[in-house]
Amino acid sequence: MHRRAFSIRVLCVGILCGAILTAALLVPLAASAHEVYVLSPDQVSEAVRLPSPNPFSAIPSQEKLFLTWGSVIVVTFLLALSASISPLFERVFDPALRRLKRFAPLFGRLTFGVSLIASGYFGDFFGPELPVAHALPAGPAQVLVAALVIAGILVVFGLLTRVMSLFILCIFVFTVTRYHWYMLTYVNYLAETILVLILGGGRWSLDSLVPALRRIERFFSRIAAFLEPYSFLILRILFGSAVFFASFYAKFLHSNLALATVTEYHLTNYFPFTPLFLVLGAFIIEALLGLCFAVGFEIRFAALVFTCFLVSSIMFFGEAVWPHIILFGVNLTLFAHGYDKYTVEVAVFERKRKGEPVF
Repeated sequence: MHRRAFSIRVLCVGILCGAILTAALLVPLAASAHEVYVLSPDQVSEAVRLPSPNPFSAIPSQEKLFLTWGSVIVVTFLLALSASISPLFERVFDPALRRLKRFAPLFGRLTFGVSLIASGYFGDFFGPELPVAHALPAGPAQVLVAALVIAGILVVFGLLTRVMSLFILCIFVFTVTRYHWYMLTYVNYLAETILVLILGGGRWSLDSLVPALRRIERFFSRIAAFLEPYSFLILRILFGSAVFFASFYAKFLHSNLALATVTEYHLTNYFPFTPLFLVLGAFIIEALLGLCFAVGFEIRFAALVFTCFLVSSIMFFGEAVWPHIILFGVNLTLFAHGYDKYTVEVAVFERKRKGEPVF
């Protein structure tokens, strides 16, 4: 009996590692990078100003290559889906996933707090291309970056958590009035803000330990109780939208940004594709990941693949780590939480079972 259980676990781990390895093979095709982080401001301005080619125009000249990589992507998702809804996998992994699920709100809060600290420390609105000093006079800018650091520290310790979330919500609204549609790239911060605003500090916070702060919690409790079932739905949709829009902005709407990155870092020396085909592959994969998060399909698998992209991007391009903290953290939060009842995968494959989809 013990030998059979051990064999099942070995089989499951083997299939899991195979799925991750298959996903990792897609990383070179995507060559994922936040283009505005690796290009100079002049390069970004020039790329945005000039008309950009349509990445899909690369398909006719490389139709066989497109079909080959398209098949790889489809097979990878089918393998992950098969494992995800397998009763065998559910029996093996569900106990650990259930224990992990309760930590998802904590991961979300810590991610939000650390990201705010980094944002304030570097003096930027959520990303290095949005410096606070360019939006405000010197005095108010210094006050605001200090306030961001303080807010981040308070959120990390779970002190006045919802009040700090309201403060960050106001800052996000301000950035929208200044940067308009570009802030869709950073709705992951809005997602974390709303998540923490709804859930509060939770059980591992000073808010739950200090009696004087419980009045604030009671003030929010009625609205929070109504919205709590939708908290991770909101997180998924906004995070998926951010991933999709970032890819759409830099690899389709202004594909010159991605093409400049390919040229600057000589990516065609490493991968035997034309520059525009490489941009097309990156756009398709990142857009699919965003859609997976938004609709709730293969959430954990998408989080693993996206994390592979982020690690590869940082290592290859030498990008700053701090703007990616929010991305790593949301991936971890979604992996820990897994599925809610509003996900497509649960709706389509719902059946009488004790667990939830593995991936």
